[in-house]
Amino acid sequence: MMKWLDSNGTDKNTIFRMVRLALVSVAAIGLGVTPRNVHGQQSFNQCIDNCYGLACSGYPLGSSARQACQDRCVQFNCKNRPVYPFGAIAYSKPDEAAGWAYEQVDKSTAENVAMQNCRKQGGAQCQLVTSFQRTCASVAANGNFVGVGTAGNKDSAQKAALEQCARSGGKNCKTQAWVCSAPNSASSATPSTPSTPRDPNAPSWGAIAYSGRDMGAGYSQGKADRATAEREAMSVCAQRGKECVLRSTFNKQCGALAADGTITGTSTSTNQREALAKALDKCKRAGGTRCVPHIAFCSF
Repeated sequence: MMKWLDSNGTDKNTIFRMVRLALVSVAAIGLGVTPRNVHGQQSFNQCIDNCYGLACSGYPLGSSARQACQDRCVQFNCKNRPVYPFGAIAYSKPDEAAGWAYEQVDKSTAENVAMQNCRKQGGAQCQLVTSFQRTCASVAANGNFVGVGTAGNKDSAQKAALEQCARSGGKNCKTQAWVCSAPNSASSATPSTPSTPRDPNAPSWGAIAYSGRDMGAGYSQGKADRATAEREAMSVCAQRGKECVLRSTFNKQCGALAADGTITGTSTSTNQREALAKALDKCKRAGGTRCVPHIAFCSF
């Protein structure tokens, strides 16, 4: 069993509880989920992520024992979980700041979270531009010209928003934000477990990108090649940060990023907790005094 002791000899269980709480809270806030949902009932997607992340991370990668653990976790823990379908986007024209929410329990909560996140991004005149459920949405803008689109996938939503922005008079419209809130969840509320284990020899690339200026982050996982993983991580980060830099790329490993503003630490390992612990340590050694977890996941 891995020993969790810091330089002061703090009890390992205390450290684990602190790190896990910080990880879940920071990740949830970064993705537009309110803290009350973190400590409340998990949604279906959150439950799935936990099964393929923390819950079975003690088993070796690619092992039949790990696959069996994941299958049991999904089958017995997730099938009755709710799918929260509501999302929203808020936008501030003067500073091009956007905030969004997804997988919220109702429309009002989604709208409030989107407005809060817009203000956190520096928006001085945040206004709600759209709220939706079980679909994707996007906002595009060129100065005072703003377009909004909704569709069943992000590409179509972005296209619709750009077209509406152009029709309103925008000459150089650009996507400012996009988000999907439980698309097609009506047909996938009951999970199905994989019929065959994943090929342990198949590549499974992951990547992490981060913008120190505004603490925006993006990641990708389970990609067939390195280039695709890096592109997706940068693309997701670009929706949340203005100075995104690729920080880490890895294959069939767990990756983590911890940060204190512009000071960061990244690490990879075969174990998610170990990757996070190393990332926190690197951040502190780089000069961070308030290093907190931003991303930790396994790409397999």
